[in-house]
Amino acid sequence: MVGLKVFAPKVVLFLHAFPLNKGMFKYQFKALEEARIPYIAVDYPGFGDAPAPLDLDPPWEVYTNYIVWRLRELGVKKIIPIGVSMGGYLIFDLFKRFRDMVDSVVLVATRAKADDEERKKQRYELAEKVLKEGKDFLIEAMLEAQTSPATKKDPKKMAEIRCIMNEATEEGIAAALRAMAKRPDYTSLLKEMNIPTLVIAGADDEKVTPPAVVRRIAEESNSAIFAEIPNTAHLPPIENPEKFNEIVVPWLRNMITEGNPDCL
Repeated sequence: MVGLKVFAPKVVLFLHAFPLNKGMFKYQFKALEEARIPYIAVDYPGFGDAPAPLDLDPPWEVYTNYIVWRLRELGVKKIIPIGVSMGGYLIFDLFKRFRDMVDSVVLVATRAKADDEERKKQRYELAEKVLKEGKDFLIEAMLEAQTSPATKKDPKKMAEIRCIMNEATEEGIAAALRAMAKRPDYTSLLKEMNIPTLVIAGADDEKVTPPAVVRRIAEESNSAIFAEIPNTAHLPPIENPEKFNEIVVPWLRNMITEGNPDCL
């Protein structure tokens, strides 16, 4: 990637859920290419094709710093991030610490509130167990919790999601779990988010981020609209890509062309 630069005033930035990688957005990549919308997708350390994390108990901000480093390496100055779950947490930190870079945002199946003490303890215990016993048990648990009944009935889709999760390393999983446990509460930040914001929930997400929890982000933000996608739980972009793209792609086109209608 040495010498590679992105020559676009604004680009869409895909930020994946835990414990997946940028492969979860493959249906969006195709849709954005057809719509001629520029995009970048980043894997977190230890996920996908990203290098292993250097620290297995990193500060939360390390992940945002890594993303910004990658963006600056490519010459990107303005982004429209789409973040699912952990990716949504990262969007909040991007807006908090690198506000000038953020043009508008898409928050998917995520929450602004920090973990309570019990959840923090659970994350650390899971991290220890993954390092000692491997990742298989966690992936099975994530598949059960993160997918809708409709997705569970689709063996091909379940295999697709499992394969993406299996690309994560034990070190990457453990580091991310511990970092997420340390993330701050971003609830007070919602009132400051005076940028165009699209908030999306999976209608069947009962175990991770129920629609009522996600809707609260839209209700407490100044410039947000809310959409709920059927036949999907915690992973709308890959569980129901047709409906997800139907909502997101036109919205992105409006954001990309804002102020420059002839750029596409």
